Amino acid sequence: MADMPLEQALADFIFQDASIIMMVLDREERILKTNAYTENLVGRPLAGIRFTDLLVDFTNSFSVPEAVKSTDPHRLNLPSHTGLPQTFYFHFKEQGDEVLVLGEQNSQEVEHLQQSMVRLNNDFTNLNRQLQKSNAELARLNDLKNQLLGMAAHDMRNPIGAILNLSCFLLDETGQELSPEHLQFLTLIHSSSRFMLSLLDDLLDFAKIEAGKLDLHLQPTDLIELIRKNVALNQVLADRKNIQIHFHHYEKLPPVVMDAMKIEQVLSNLISNAIKFSASGTTIKVNILQSGDHATVSVTDQGPGIPDAELHKLFQPFSKTSVRSTDGEKCTGLGLAIVRKIILGHLGKIWIRSEVGKGSTFFFSLPLP
Repeated sequence: MADMPLEQALADFIFQDASIIMMVLDREERILKTNAYTENLVGRPLAGIRFTDLLVDFTNSFSVPEAVKSTDPHRLNLPSHTGLPQTFYFHFKEQGDEVLVLGEQNSQEVEHLQQSMVRLNNDFTNLNRQLQKSNAELARLNDLKNQLLGMAAHDMRNPIGAILNLSCFLLDETGQELSPEHLQFLTLIHSSSRFMLSLLDDLLDFAKIEAGKLDLHLQPTDLIELIRKNVALNQVLADRKNIQIHFHHYEKLPPVVMDAMKIEQVLSNLISNAIKFSASGTTIKVNILQSGDHATVSVTDQGPGIPDAELHKLFQPFSKTSVRSTDGEKCTGLGLAIVRKIILGHLGKIWIRSEVGKGSTFFFSLPLP
C-alpha cells in the first residue's frame, strides 16, 4: 500500500485530532463542515448554521467578507457545551466558493489564565485558613460569653428571688397598712423582681442551650394529659384577664417519647404569650391531633396578630415585634428562641400563622413512635 500523501495526512489530523477550530463556510456564511474538535467544543452538530449566528456577544461589527480581506486575526467568542464562552483568534481564507475558517487559542492568554487560576486558588486557600481561624476564635468567644452569661444569671438569681419573696410577704402581711404611694412602690418592686427572675431563668436556659447542653430526659408520655394539666395551670393566669382557655383533642394518641418538663415549658410559654396578647373576654384554643407520624399541637389566640414582615423575628433571641401586650405585660425576648431549640431537640417542627387583626396560631409537632 502506498504511503498517504503528506497533505492528506495533515488534513486528516486537523479534522480528527487537532485542538484547533476548523470550519468550511459557503458563500452565505453557512457552515458546511467542521472538524471533530469544533463539534466537541460546542456540543452539537453545526452544519447549516450561519457562522455569525454561532458567535457569542455578536455586535454586528463583524462580517465574514471583511474578515477574508484582512490578514489580521479576529478575536471572537464561541459557545461551549459547558455554557461558558471561549475566546479564539480566527483567520479567514477564501477557497473558490468556500471560506476556510481556522481558530486557535492564544497560548500566552491560556498561560496567563492558568497563572491567574493558581493565584486565585492560593488566595482562596489562605482566606479559607483565615476563616477557619476566625470561626474557631468566634466559637471560643461564644463559649466564654455563654459561660459568663450563665454565671451572672446564676449569681443574680438568688438575691432577685429573695427580693421577690420578701416583697410578696410584705404585700400579704402589711399591704393593708401601707399608704397608697408605698403600696404602689412595693407592688412595683414585686412585679419588677418577678420579671427579672423570669429573665434570669430564660438567660440560664438559653446559655445552656447555646453551650450545647440541652439535656433531654426522654420518656413515653401522655401528651394529652400533659396539655390538660398545663391548660389548667395557665387558666389561673388567664382568669385575671377574664380569658377562657379551651382544650380540644379529637382522638387518643399513643405515648409520645419526650422530655415532659421541657415540653411543659414550651406549652407554658406559648399559652402565656397568648394570654399576654389577648384582650379581656376573648378565648384561647389549644388543639392536638395526629397528622401522619407526628402529633401536632396548636395554640390560637384572638389577639392583634403579627405583621408578615416581622414574623422572622419571633424565634430569634432578644428580638421583639411591634405588637404590644394588652395589659402592659413584659417580654424577655428569649422565650420563643428557647421553645424553638427545645422542639428542634425533639426532632420536631415549630411554625406560626398570623393575620393582623384576627390573631395568631403557633404550631409545634413531635414525632410519634
